[in-house]
Amino acid sequence: MREFREWMGCVLILGAVCAGGARAASPGDVVITEIMQNPAAVSDANGEWIELYNSTGAPIDLEGWTIGDGAAESHTIQAGGSGVIPASGFFVMGRFSDVTQNGGVALDYPYASVTLGNGADAVVLRESGVTIDSVGYDDGVTFPDPSGASMELVDPAADNTVGGNWEENVTDPYGAGDYGTPGAANHAWGAIGGPPAISLVAHFPLFPSSFDSVAVNAQIVDDGSITVASLYYRVGGGAFQIVPMTPVGGDFFEAWVPPLFDGDVVEYYVCATDDESLVSYDPSDAPGTTHGYSVQDALPAIAINEVTADPFDDVNEDGVDHSYEDEFIEIYNAGAVTVDISGWLLSDDDSPGAEFAFPAGTSIAPGEFITLFGGGAPTIFPGQVFTDDGRIGNGLSNTGDTVTLVRAGVLIDEFTWGTEGNMNESMIRVPDGTGPWTRPSQEGRPWSFSPQATNGGGSTRTSQTSWSAVKSLFLD
Repeated sequence: MREFREWMGCVLILGAVCAGGARAASPGDVVITEIMQNPAAVSDANGEWIELYNSTGAPIDLEGWTIGDGAAESHTIQAGGSGVIPASGFFVMGRFSDVTQNGGVALDYPYASVTLGNGADAVVLRESGVTIDSVGYDDGVTFPDPSGASMELVDPAADNTVGGNWEENVTDPYGAGDYGTPGAANHAWGAIGGPPAISLVAHFPLFPSSFDSVAVNAQIVDDGSITVASLYYRVGGGAFQIVPMTPVGGDFFEAWVPPLFDGDVVEYYVCATDDESLVSYDPSDAPGTTHGYSVQDALPAIAINEVTADPFDDVNEDGVDHSYEDEFIEIYNAGAVTVDISGWLLSDDDSPGAEFAFPAGTSIAPGEFITLFGGGAPTIFPGQVFTDDGRIGNGLSNTGDTVTLVRAGVLIDEFTWGTEGNMNESMIRVPDGTGPWTRPSQEGRPWSFSPQATNGGGSTRTSQTSWSAVKSLFLD
């Protein structure tokens, strides 16, 4: 039916730069950038330290990682939640944490059972057995061999396995007089820009059918240049596929997801790498968190279920009778699946720009009601209840009006009435969500309004003791 389900793009090329999956375990995310293996102001036992740099745009937790020489010496990091390297930040580990005795280094974490040879030795950083970074210095053959000074990587993006990319710090004294820049940019780096800033990630159409290709756009800004921008997406919890994003004007990039099947659930995120090899993700903790959408050929079964244009009482039960604030529209999910209604618009049809938009994260479960009052402070009702800005649209006319429920420009449901809106009671659907429009008095109901409750029977006012509540049971 749709052979493009197997469609993929540039997976092998891009996967080496913007890594999907378990991002914190990707080699190069954390870089060994400075080593003090031979302090002079204090003893080696007190003054050795190692600096790490987070090259990504998201924090990385080192809990459970190991630092060592790759052979006999190894220490498992157990920081109890404090071993997190900030995005584009530094983390200094050493043998002794007392700044009055370690040469004046403020350690982020003290390790044990690891010593740094003054001649040749190695520093190996691993996460779950995967080597994230390693440096093997060689007693001055190609690497620096300083005493009383650190050896520094000359550029955070340089290959730190090459001795020529390291130099001795002879310009930056710290603490007791040794030289180095623990916890700060190395002397040779100069000013370091931050990682790319990704924002305004969105897809269009918002609610695609199985015939729609979906465009994913993002604004990506950097103080240098973007070398790679990638869209990662997966269908139904499967493996992430990678699509290159291309510039489309200004700082905006775009990629396309091909048409998929009705009912498919898509998760996606954006990854960007700049010319300093700094990486950012949106959402920042992707792939743990993602953006997404569902492919739907049929309109969701969300219906306008009850409308009150002529409240004669304190319908929203906030203690104030108000002709606009007590008006309400109730919607109902007559379908079998939960529907995300974030951004859907509910209003009358003659108030463009004044529609009520459901907040992000709003969803309605099968058989659930959601009510929008014109205003006030309704608090007694079960479930999700919202208020507009004092009136719904420009106010619901008692003698004739139309209310609409719209999803991304597509009309989901509407209801039009005439003079029946002027009867001091709601207009209701019986049965909920699917039946014809009628009024409580025509159905023999002992109530005039039933926000957040079925129209099939029962009163929403039986738990209230105010005189207005009691009156409403009998005025029909």
